[in-house]
Amino acid sequence: MTITNNISKQKLQGKKIGVYFGTFAPLHIGHQQQIYKCASLNEGVLLIVSGSENDRGAKVGLHLEKRFRYLREAFNDEPVIKVAMLDETAMPAMPDGWNPWTKTLIDLVQENTIEDELEVTFYVGEEEYVTELTKRFPKDGNHYAVEMADRMDIQISATEIRKNPLKHWSDINRVFRRHFSKVVTLMGSASTGKSTLARRLARSINAPFSEEYAREYEERSNIDDPELKMDDYARLITGQYDANSREINSPANQGVVFLDTDAIVTRVYAKLYLPKDDFEHLEPLFQKTIADERMDLILVIPPITDYVDDGFRNMEWEASRVAFHEELMRQIAEFGLMDKVVILDDAGDHRDEEGYLTRYHHAIDAVKDYTGIEIERLKD
Repeated sequence: MTITNNISKQKLQGKKIGVYFGTFAPLHIGHQQQIYKCASLNEGVLLIVSGSENDRGAKVGLHLEKRFRYLREAFNDEPVIKVAMLDETAMPAMPDGWNPWTKTLIDLVQENTIEDELEVTFYVGEEEYVTELTKRFPKDGNHYAVEMADRMDIQISATEIRKNPLKHWSDINRVFRRHFSKVVTLMGSASTGKSTLARRLARSINAPFSEEYAREYEERSNIDDPELKMDDYARLITGQYDANSREINSPANQGVVFLDTDAIVTRVYAKLYLPKDDFEHLEPLFQKTIADERMDLILVIPPITDYVDDGFRNMEWEASRVAFHEELMRQIAEFGLMDKVVILDDAGDHRDEEGYLTRYHHAIDAVKDYTGIEIERLKD
């Protein structure tokens, strides 16, 4: 069995250390080529993500702490690469900030290495760093040098990626892609066709999709809807969140993911069918999970189709479908998400009596309007 060292827990070994730093908002293939060059020419690499609380990454939601965690995850199987964070928030603006910035940089090198006497090479992309770092190298027994990284070999810009992530999807590191992925969530009461629609939308563009975790859970546990207790609902909350997260993080994700159900739908079920005290015990978990979810488009299918007995559903809940839909809409509004909602209430025609094709086409058009992603479809 091979044991991989976790880079966040061990210091770098060896005397020859390369230091590569940047904002990494996001990490892309150009960065990775420079990092692997650095790793090949040194015994260890200290990868430093720098920035402040209001930097260019933060403006698109990629805050410094998030970038730091994403970088550690991206290189978690590279024991010779260690990630550190340099927070510039409290530092003066440049050029006044060069002294504290360089001191912090050198301190991070010392904190993350083992050897007393090091050969440290800083790999930089701008001439200014060569000048300013060289002037401030300490006389501490270590040997410091600066090498210019050639950014013209791979001409990709994090700025351009932030402007149009989908256009540059293949250039973004896989861990960072989750931040830019478009998320389409389908909601509705039972027997509205949302699971079928989620599959069909996803397969129409070869995108990943999650399935309803409650069905899997009940089949595995051999229990029915009315038997669900508070502990079961807690498992449904986390189980659905994990199922959705797996698809967002999947290598198959090429920019859009379709999710069948989320914590809001589970919360509606809990609100309607659990005792009040049990629901209130679950409320902190609901609130945290819903806050962590991210949706670009919510497709809601009202209860306009027949309630079908598929051997899984509780047929006694058929009478409460309208109440479920009303509570669902109330909760979507409660969480401030109505601007992301498209109601698929199309009735169809003589050829499409149940409206399935009409709603499918409506959903495709909504995906384009809300995410910019086009799914080709028939004209008629």
